[in-house]
This record gives sequence, structure tokens and C-alpha cells, in this order.
Amino acid sequence: MTDIAPSKPAPNPSLSLQGISRHYGDVQALNDISFDLAEGEILCLLGASGCGKSTLLRLIAGIEDPDRGEIRLAGQLVSDQSAHVEPEARGIGFMFQDYALFPHLSVADNVAFGLKGWSRAETRARVSEMLDMAGISALADRFPHMLSGGESQRVALARALAPRPGLLLMDEPFSNLDQGLRATVRAETLSLLHQMRVGTIIVTHDPQEALAVADRIVLIRDGRIEAMGTPRGLYNDPPTAYTARFLGPGTGLPGRIQNGNLVTPLGQFAAPGLQDGQSAEAFFRPQALSLCAADQGGYPARVLRREFLGAQDRLTLALEDTADTDCSGIKVQLDLPAASVDQATASQQVDHLGLRLDPAAVHIFATGPQPEAAKS
Repeated sequence: MTDIAPSKPAPNPSLSLQGISRHYGDVQALNDISFDLAEGEILCLLGASGCGKSTLLRLIAGIEDPDRGEIRLAGQLVSDQSAHVEPEARGIGFMFQDYALFPHLSVADNVAFGLKGWSRAETRARVSEMLDMAGISALADRFPHMLSGGESQRVALARALAPRPGLLLMDEPFSNLDQGLRATVRAETLSLLHQMRVGTIIVTHDPQEALAVADRIVLIRDGRIEAMGTPRGLYNDPPTAYTARFLGPGTGLPGRIQNGNLVTPLGQFAAPGLQDGQSAEAFFRPQALSLCAADQGGYPARVLRREFLGAQDRLTLALEDTADTDCSGIKVQLDLPAASVDQATASQQVDHLGLRLDPAAVHIFATGPQPEAAKS
């Protein structure tokens, strides 16, 4: 795993985590988590189920305390081994995965629930403002059982934002929505968050969602930060093989370093920093491949499967052995605009194609240790 450099201090950070760790018995749920969140920034905690994302959210909210490390909100220490500010005093909005609307309260009363200590006039004005901003003014007198999934999500968001929190935490906020509705509600949510300039942490296991919504992504693996950066930066220049695979489909070609290059069945690629004799892989995404004739310098491949993805077709191909290469078991994917796929290829009547790989789109990752001679 590549070491992760500490995040640079964010301008006007609304949240700062330093060295956060948490154990449950012998199980280490989080290990040395550090990052800052800038005012108005939207950060996605991304990772597989059980990696520690929701545990970290509970620590930030104050529902649990870390075993080590400190948490600061707007510069104020709220949690370490000797200090604990209660959740209700942290000024944090929390939006749960199931929305957790109060079934006996109307939409308006749900939104007003967090406005304790506000005058009646202030509460009425703030509820009206939030209902209008969330586009749900017409639902004010309805009860949760009368709402659709998208409407419930908007009510939960309005309730979380009504007290003007300094930080908003959202746990899988779009996972309960149908696919067709998810993109619409997500766009509306982002618009509202940007409008209110509230720092937000969104927990998700969906890499496509994180790429679409985040200003910055923190990818967590087994309780540690695997990678951290902008969506475009992590996708186009992943620091680890795990990051590359988690963020989208791709292929890894095994090979070995010779004379500073990784030699693979699809060519040689510069591998600075790796030693001759070291095993490595060349990782690339489907869009790095293009079709050409095998007799025009392309590497021969055979079509195994074709998937129609709407705007694109995805071909799964098996690389074929040549006199110079052993490609046994190596499969690749190729994305093409649907209209450009030849009809014969689309019907899988033509088996043999030629492939070209863009070397600029290839990432080299070590898969084995340095040879003993290189270490000495």
C-alpha cells in the first residue's frame, strides 16, 4: 500500500481530524485517520462495506469517542482522550440512510424539530424558507407515510440543514432511491448544499456516486486511508492498484521489469522506480484501448461478449497468443460509441480483432517485492 501524505490544512476548516483510531475489542475499525474539511467543501468517504466509514461518521458526530487522536470543529476541540462535547452541542446536521423522519409529525414539524430555542416566529420563518429551498412547500402538512422516497429525502435534508449546522453528515443518502430518481435528487441536493455553503461529508460505497458529487474523495480500506484527492485526480492518476480498481473497471496485465520497462503481452511501458526482475502490472481502463486491424500493428484478440450500455458498447475480448507472447487467460474490456461498432462485430459473428493500447493511459503498479540484489 502506498503511504498517504497528510492532507494539507484546509482554508477555514470546518472539521479537522488528526490521528483518529478506534478499536472494538481486538478489531481495529479505524487506524490513524487524518484529514481536514474546508468550509463549503463536499467530501465523500468511499469504501467497501465494513471498511470503517460509518464508524468514522459516528465519531465525528459524537455518538462515539476515538481511542486515539483528536477531532476539531471550526477550530474547537470536541473529542480526544480527555475531552468530549455532546452530539447536540456540536452544531452538526446528521442525515440518516433511512431518513428517520418522525411518523407522527407533519413535514413542517419534522423540519422544525431541530430548532429548539428559536422563537415561534423565527421557527415558522425558517421552516418556510427551508421548505421553499428544498422545493417541498406543497408537502408541509403531509405526514411521512404519504411521501415518496424522493420527497422523504428532501424533507430529511431540509430538517438537517434548518438549524444552520457548521457541518453536515450524510450516511448513504441516495441509496434508497430508484436509479431513475437518484441522479435528479442528487443534483438537487448538491445545488442546495452549494447554495448554503455548508461543509458536508457523504458516506457511500458507490464509486460512481463519489466521482459525481465530491470535491474530494477519501478512500478507506480496512480502516485506513488508501487514497485521498479530487475525483478526477484519483481516477486518472490512481496512487495504488486498489484505488484504480475500486474507482472503475479496468485490466491489469502482468509482466516483469526489464531494462526499466514493464514487458507485457500488449507492449512495453516505462516503469520508473521499479527494479529489473521485479514483477508488476500495467493497469488501464477500457477507454485506453482502440480497435485496429491485426495486420496494422494491432495485437490479436477474440470477442467473447458484447454489452450494450446505451451510449456505448462494451466488448470483452480474450488476447490471443502469438509467437512472442503468452496471453493465456488474459481478458480485456473495450468501450466504443454504440454507433461505431460494426454490425458484424456487434452480432459477434466476427471473432478476430486488433487492439491498440494508449501508453499514456497505462499505470504501472508493483505486484512483488524488489529483487534481493536491488535491495542491497
